[in-house]
Amino acid sequence: MDKKQIQELVADYSIETTVRESARIDRYGDLVRPGTHLYIPHVPGTEPHETVALAARLRKEGMEPVPHIVARRTESAAFLKEYLARFVGEAGVQRVLVVAGDIAQPIGEFESALQILEGGFIENAGITKVGVAGHPEGHKDVSDPVLRDAIIRKNAYADKTGADVQIVTQFVFLPAPVIAWEAANGPINHLPIRIGLPGLATLKTLLKYAIDCGAGPSLAAVSKHATNLTKLVTVSAPDELIVGLADYRQQQPQTRIRGVHFFPFGGLKRTAEWLAKIAQGQFELTHKGGFDTV
Repeated sequence: MDKKQIQELVADYSIETTVRESARIDRYGDLVRPGTHLYIPHVPGTEPHETVALAARLRKEGMEPVPHIVARRTESAAFLKEYLARFVGEAGVQRVLVVAGDIAQPIGEFESALQILEGGFIENAGITKVGVAGHPEGHKDVSDPVLRDAIIRKNAYADKTGADVQIVTQFVFLPAPVIAWEAANGPINHLPIRIGLPGLATLKTLLKYAIDCGAGPSLAAVSKHATNLTKLVTVSAPDELIVGLADYRQQQPQTRIRGVHFFPFGGLKRTAEWLAKIAQGQFELTHKGGFDTV
């Protein structure tokens, strides 16, 4: 494995931030490079105007804000139109991530991301770059046939509208499910893929989010490392996963995996500093199949 392959995989990474976290950050440019795509997830307790304000701040600081549009947490079509218009008008938003959401009962008229996509709301707002969800390890509440149909329809949406659509996956801990998932969907998917990875976090935090997301085989794998309390509070880095994905991309140049997206779980600063070292080549490969930053 060449270090260059690892650097190329993470070079154009995207990462998440929240309204709550933004209050602790003086300037995003101190943490990430200009033009970084910073996704803004919908966090319960955060008001829409706060999310718009954060998107505007990120734009002002030279970043690319990518707000989440969560179907099941959207109260109405009228609200959605206004929300999108504010993102474009006040923050210059060019890309959004459209997802169904993780609540059982929708608060309004939308149950799925496809309703928003196929309803024309995104292109009518002047947004032509769209992220959609991918689930390499399945979804705890959605069957595999339904997920497969969703990929077909998301591809059809891209073909019909000409939009720049990319798949952003749930986070994983192992490359194998990603590789199997891409192979299984190869005949029906032509969209570029950005693989979701956990940022630098403790095993306790990773386990909590893995359980919430139903991460499947990855959850079992990370659980094996949490055999004692000491390991639970030890910060973990996804270096072995990155090496595995970089190696796969090198061996399979036809892959649609174009980059990675980080879920930092509140640890944006720590994760961004680690990624900066990788970008600068300040790491050494290990015999365990990962790498250590120096």
